[in-house]
Amino acid sequence: MARYASGVYLRELRELMRQSKTAATPNGLQAYIIPTGDSHQNEYLAPCDQHREFISGFTGSAGTAVVTDKKALLWTDGRYFAQAVKEFDENWQLMKDGLADTTKIETYLSKELPQNSTIGVDPSTISIHRFHEISCGVAGAGHNMVCVSDNLVSLVWKNRPAAPSEPVFPLPTMYTGKRCSEKVSAIQQKLDDMQCAALAVTALDEVAWLFNLRGSDIPFNPVFFAYAIVTDKDVVLFVDKSKLTEEALKQLTEETTVDGSSFLSIEPYNHFHTYLKKLTPEGSTNKIMVSRLSSQDVVNAIPKENQMVANSPIALMKAVKNTVELDGIRQASVRDSAALCQYFSWLEKEVPKGGVTEMSGAERLLELRRNQPKFIGPSFETISGSGPNGAIIHYRVSAGTNRSLTTDEMYLCDSGGQYWDGTTDVTRTMHYGQATPHEMECYTRVLKGHVNLANTVFPDKCRGALLDCLSRTSLWEAGLNFNHGTGHGVGAFLNVHEGPHGFSPRATADAGLEAGMLVTDEPGYYEDGSFGIRIENVCVVSQTKTKHRFNDTDFLKLEPMTMVPYETSLIVPQLLTPREIKFINDYHCQVRDCVSPILEAIGDAETLKWLVKKTELLG
Repeated sequence: MARYASGVYLRELRELMRQSKTAATPNGLQAYIIPTGDSHQNEYLAPCDQHREFISGFTGSAGTAVVTDKKALLWTDGRYFAQAVKEFDENWQLMKDGLADTTKIETYLSKELPQNSTIGVDPSTISIHRFHEISCGVAGAGHNMVCVSDNLVSLVWKNRPAAPSEPVFPLPTMYTGKRCSEKVSAIQQKLDDMQCAALAVTALDEVAWLFNLRGSDIPFNPVFFAYAIVTDKDVVLFVDKSKLTEEALKQLTEETTVDGSSFLSIEPYNHFHTYLKKLTPEGSTNKIMVSRLSSQDVVNAIPKENQMVANSPIALMKAVKNTVELDGIRQASVRDSAALCQYFSWLEKEVPKGGVTEMSGAERLLELRRNQPKFIGPSFETISGSGPNGAIIHYRVSAGTNRSLTTDEMYLCDSGGQYWDGTTDVTRTMHYGQATPHEMECYTRVLKGHVNLANTVFPDKCRGALLDCLSRTSLWEAGLNFNHGTGHGVGAFLNVHEGPHGFSPRATADAGLEAGMLVTDEPGYYEDGSFGIRIENVCVVSQTKTKHRFNDTDFLKLEPMTMVPYETSLIVPQLLTPREIKFINDYHCQVRDCVSPILEAIGDAETLKWLVKKTELLG
């Protein structure tokens, strides 16, 4: 596979850095930061906003590039170490973010740049939190971090795609469970409690959730480009009104009309920052709440004395699903699981014959999902990795990397679907021949970690960072580990990765776990150049009964939504405890009970036979 050639673009970018002379930057820029971000701090970006990918050639979903006069470096986390090395050309240096011996961006710039250097960044592409972190970090060394209104990579990017403008459609209350007016009322109560005049809503999934609307401006994420401002009296939606379908406008009117009067007004998308400034005229004491995860250019529009930078109240409200959402997600998960069972049954028959590739396998899985009711599309690009490609944690198959699935290698498949009634995310690892003893031990230890977390009872509001290690202890006992978090939140026909909670070893300010949240349980293990293993279920956090209730605290557990068998042929039974065996057997009984009716209804006797075999009790 030919490597990306970044040299020409880097030369042009460095020339623009030298020419960026203003009153704030009289000597130009000595460094330029290119985050993976857009005006809404989306994880996944529209093609027009993939500046970091354009300049570096690295296609992973997370990472920050830094270009100085002499060097080009990229910081990314453990999910992408192997991928970045494969995609970089000779101009780039990988900085393994999260490892103890890796220098942070602000520390690197402080040490490497000449005295009194100026560091530039497009403020629409970097979060408030990260801008402050880097700015303060370099200030101690005498450097200055400035906002550059023109994105310099955009100026280099001659054939940059146009911004998407896809239709926006309604999501009825039969799926959302709550009208927009109910959600707005709850937010206004939060504003009153915090003595805030307004909330600036900048995250696209928060806008979509608030208004019960969906779109497709971002690949795999049913969101659309928009902002919103909520005050104690009214709500403003900033969106290109021509994108709203007739059905969307009708539902919006119905859900925002109270006692015959609508509290909603619609303004053009590009009027947001100007409108924000009008909320705080000179002398105003109004406090405007802005999420700490918003882009820096949002707070740039608000005087410092009027800013309240905090965690968005919508993030937590959205994360705790109501009963209607949970019922829909359960149904979507079972249908999605039936499609996966069909896929793995088909692979078991076809792989030994030869001819199945990573790419053709992913296409077959998509075809099977399309046969399921209420399917909209994938929730992310399927990770279909055979052998060494499975060790690339967020592998993306291409014509240049496409491998055949064989009976000699492990196969990792991480995929998901968007349905009208829910979002799914499932990973299973298989072997269609005879795995080595080492591969089987690794698989069993990953499964033990998965089961250990799923079996754990924990107090209400317990932070996921405190539980993450439970998925790793079996691996640690053998001197093994994995370089990613164990789980993330999942939206309700929204983004497949959702905060503000999750399981991660990093000491982050994640929200405590509450009943009604969705979260994945997905430990793994990866050997570069050989194989990868990951096992993932989407789970709902549920209340559980305990013998005691310390300080009247509720206790919680994880209830699996995903209904796909584990690969029992890869299990080393001697490594499992009786409690682990019971969990697997109970889970497999539940899988059989949930998925069998769907297979029977469509007359798929072959997959049903496969399912019965795969869910046989372990001895």
